[in-house]
Amino acid sequence: MKNKYFLKTSYPCLIKTATICMEIDVNDIVEIEDERFLFVYPSHSKEIPFYINLDYPQENSRFSIINKDEKQILFLENEKNVKLFQKENLNFSGTLCEITISENVLSFESNNKKICYQCPHTCQNYRVFKIKNFACVQFDNDLYIYSIHKNKLSHFGGDQIEIDKDTISTHKKFHDSENREKFSKYKLGEDISIESEEFLNRKSPFPKELVSFKMLESVKAKDYQNSVSYLTDNLKEKIDVPQIKEFFGEISAFLPITENEFITISNFHKNYVKFILSNGKIDDILIDQL
Repeated sequence: MKNKYFLKTSYPCLIKTATICMEIDVNDIVEIEDERFLFVYPSHSKEIPFYINLDYPQENSRFSIINKDEKQILFLENEKNVKLFQKENLNFSGTLCEITISENVLSFESNNKKICYQCPHTCQNYRVFKIKNFACVQFDNDLYIYSIHKNKLSHFGGDQIEIDKDTISTHKKFHDSENREKFSKYKLGEDISIESEEFLNRKSPFPKELVSFKMLESVKAKDYQNSVSYLTDNLKEKIDVPQIKEFFGEISAFLPITENEFITISNFHKNYVKFILSNGKIDDILIDQL
């Protein structure tokens, strides 16, 4: 089923989809249909660019969804000047952990140290609890675990998150071209360790021109073993999974320029990536930081 939205903004910006690239102002309204992602680049230099998953848009402080006369309107908003903070406290054998929740910002403070994290979702419908020496905040599809001893924050996301004593099980659907699913199990001890990780891919034949796109999809999902399958035997001898992780980093999004050239966003950096093909497989990868 096709998605269809009408876009309205409260500030001038540049918008980009797979087929649209245009500047819009406060008096404009744009119809967007059958697109997967919308990238927004505010004109004000202090505003941070962001993107919206149009298949599963989730409201946050940057935009809201308005249903009017059988129309879905995406309204781009400025950050609010007034924020409401909700505070929770957990006691770990005399060590107090203060948890602060505000819109899409989550923070943990203990032992005179504080970690703040800007969540990619609104911080609503949460529950706060503790497991051993970990402070936990769980939302519908996200779980954040803070280590009191190590002052370290870990994030677990998925369509299903189950907690059984000190074991966490997650099931995540990626909604990509392979309908990829990931099943993971973690153990909480002195630290957090992974017990098992399994990917389920529904592979189907694809044009060889898409091999670079498929490679980046796998890297973005951290399905590194699958990403190696798109390489030539020659390149497999030169790089392995740890090197692929190091080359690409934590990819949060990628934008195609051509079939084999992309802009990737990873670890708050933008990279230009070019793939060299040989007989329908990737024979070399060139990466330059922008």
